[in-house]
Amino acid sequence: MNSENPMPHRILFVVDGRYPSTGGAEMQVRLLSRAFHAAGNRVEVLVPHLEPERSLREVIDGVPVERIGYPKIKVFGAAFLCLRFAMLLLARRRRYDAIHVHMAKNLAAIAGLVRPLLSATVTTKISGAWEFQGGILDPARRKRPFYRLLNRWVRGADHIQCVSEYTRDMLRLAGYPDNRLAMIPNAVDMSRFRPSGVAPDSVKVVFVGRHVPVKGLDVLLAAWKEIAGLGGARLFLAGDGPERARLVELCRSWGLESSVTFLGNVADVPGLLTSSSIYVQPSYQEGLSNAVLEAMASGLPVVATRISGNEDLIADGESGVLVPSGNSAAIAAALRMLIEQPLTAQRMGRRGREIIESRFSLPAVMDKLMDAYRTAVPR
Repeated sequence: MNSENPMPHRILFVVDGRYPSTGGAEMQVRLLSRAFHAAGNRVEVLVPHLEPERSLREVIDGVPVERIGYPKIKVFGAAFLCLRFAMLLLARRRRYDAIHVHMAKNLAAIAGLVRPLLSATVTTKISGAWEFQGGILDPARRKRPFYRLLNRWVRGADHIQCVSEYTRDMLRLAGYPDNRLAMIPNAVDMSRFRPSGVAPDSVKVVFVGRHVPVKGLDVLLAAWKEIAGLGGARLFLAGDGPERARLVELCRSWGLESSVTFLGNVADVPGLLTSSSIYVQPSYQEGLSNAVLEAMASGLPVVATRISGNEDLIADGESGVLVPSGNSAAIAAALRMLIEQPLTAQRMGRRGREIIESRFSLPAVMDKLMDAYRTAVPR
């Protein structure tokens, strides 16, 4: 952290989703809230009360978490949540120095709307490409009156955090002013993710993430069918989701059961990555993938699709291999090359960790966020 500038001591993180959870935005909030708390700041987390089994207040990693209660009724429930959130911010308008909203949804719009009445700066993070495909920034939606209004309010934040070049380009096209766009990536805790220094006994290719269509796991299995058995390599899929049963059936029908293992949700992801040889990310769409960040921090060469976020992380041929999305043959060729050329794989893994340490480490990202938190943009 940069010690030359005073840090604000009162930071509120807001995430418009379940907390804690394994979602990318939620994981970043947990990582950042814990780190800023450990650095001596007064940190709080505010989220909607989406899970009845969770209490309205609890402490997670030493950080107070408050969940906003609201009636779960169609349409009007969201309006009640927004109203309650606005009232909380206004009632606490001098309580925070910085408010950081993750995900550009309704709560981000409300934070931007009430920003002129707050003493805190507001930073809103555009969490992923989904906001441009089905979210409030979707070109097919944002021209509608309701979404035009939401975008106008979101633009009221001091800073719009862009996690990738694609994100910034899309926001410019949507009319967001350059002076509010801040290029600040997701962070990774380098102390948790590191190479083991010992080569695995066999080649272990791994994926970590939700088993949903956008992750392209069926394409990965089609690629694996072409190289199954090569060098004794095995494929491990960590995570769960609605696609899992279909993927298991694909493995069975293609005769891949002996070389593909479904791990389910894994508690020790750092340990899994440390014991692996190659990471693969076949997604059709990402923001800035936490999984790829963590794999590169662990010193793994990465095979990933050439999409938003991945292109910001991976130097093709230097720290990994970028392939066209949906192209099983290209994925198979990249995996084959890394399996057959272990020295190349090791070199790419080392370079990947260097890139993450210099640009995406927790201290580097925290410094960039602190600069944003301290700076109010003129209205």
